Amino acid sequence: MKVFLPINVRIDDKKILFVGGGKIAMHKIKTVEQYSRNITLVAPEIHEDLKGSGFEEIYKEYEKSDLAGFFLVYACTNNLELNRVIKQDAAECGILVNVVDNRELSDFISPAVIKKDEMTIAISSNGENVKKSVEWREIIKSMLEQAHL
Repeated sequence: MKVFLPINVRIDDKKILFVGGGKIAMHKIKTVEQYSRNITLVAPEIHEDLKGSGFEEIYKEYEKSDLAGFFLVYACTNNLELNRVIKQDAAECGILVNVVDNRELSDFISPAVIKKDEMTIAISSNGENVKKSVEWREIIKSMLEQAHL
C-alpha cells in the first residue's frame, strides 16, 4: 500500500516542470500557481487557456534532458507509457514526480487545497478518493466563508 506523508515543501526559487499541456496539466497548474509562477511546460501542444499565462512554454516532445534543473515534476500526459518513462527518468535524476491520476507511480500527490492569504488547508485521501477530498474541501470552504474567515 502506498502511504503519503502530508508535508509542506519549500519551493521559492525552485523550478517546477509540467510534461503535458492539456486539460490534465491545466487542472494541476491551477493549484501550483497559487504558490509559484516558476513553472515550465513541455509539450508538443499547449491548451489555449495555458498559452500566454506567463509560464515558460516549450513546444516539443519530452526528452530526459528536459528534467535538468527542476525540483519537482508533474507528468501530465494522457500516455501512461510516457508517464512511466518520465517517472523513471526523474527517479534516476533524484527528482520527485507526481504522475497525475496515478498514485502508484507517484512520489507525491497533490491534495485538494483551500488557500487564503498566508493560510492553506490541504485535504487528502492518501490518493485513494479524490472526489471525496474535493467534497470535503468544498464543505470546509463553505464553513469558512460562513464564518467570514
